[in-house]
Amino acid sequence: MDWEFAFLDSIRDNISNPVFDTIAKFFNYAIIPIIITAMILMIIFKKTRRTGIALLISGVCVFIIGNLILKPAIARIRPYDVNTAVHLIVNAQHDFSFPSAHTYFAFTAATVIFMRYKKIGICCYILAVLMALSRMYLYVHYPTDVIAGAIFGIGFGIAGYFIEKALYNFISHRKADIKKKNTNN
Repeated sequence: MDWEFAFLDSIRDNISNPVFDTIAKFFNYAIIPIIITAMILMIIFKKTRRTGIALLISGVCVFIIGNLILKPAIARIRPYDVNTAVHLIVNAQHDFSFPSAHTYFAFTAATVIFMRYKKIGICCYILAVLMALSRMYLYVHYPTDVIAGAIFGIGFGIAGYFIEKALYNFISHRKADIKKKNTNN
């Protein structure tokens, strides 16, 4: 853990400035609501509904496994609670540190979108990386928290994509079977 504090302190000591503070605060407070809003809009519109549903499936998995199971089970104290000399520029969190929920949610969304729309997905991955960096910049997560968040996020994004695909295929086949049965009667 010493190397992680050295890394976080290096970020604070070498690149901290008002512009990066503003950008990091934006990622802290705005990106998750933006992702959730995009997911809802995708579900509403037929053209993007399947992507929205995959995001919903992934997001629910991330929340349940990440926030409700992993965080309490691992119970890793946040870096600012260990190094109390750090002045936070965002509100203190009241949950545990590992894994970074902001990071895995951003990577989950980026992965689902990438699997459907490659060019937009690449942009989403760039935003996810910025999200991960902002978590360390803000001193609210250790580097291993965001690395795990990225890995979990990619995994849950892939899982959500394939679960949605399997559900869609199941429902499509089921509808075809019902239609065929009704036509034969």
